Amino acid sequence: MKIDHEKMTAEIDLMSNKTMYVVKDGRLISHTLPDYGSTVVVMVGGRVDRLEDNTKRKI
Repeated sequence: MKIDHEKMTAEIDLMSNKTMYVVKDGRLISHTLPDYGSTVVVMVGGRVDRLEDNTKRKI
């Protein structure tokens, strides 16, 4: 991930299926997704508040 602070642009890898990106208050936040389970994006007031991971283990 390359970030150009002057132009306010970011270059991200679109081939990575294990990473999710969230923009909050002008910051780019990367989040690694779990192997099994789900990730919930919690919104408060129309803005991202937090990410909640619910992981499972396959046996």
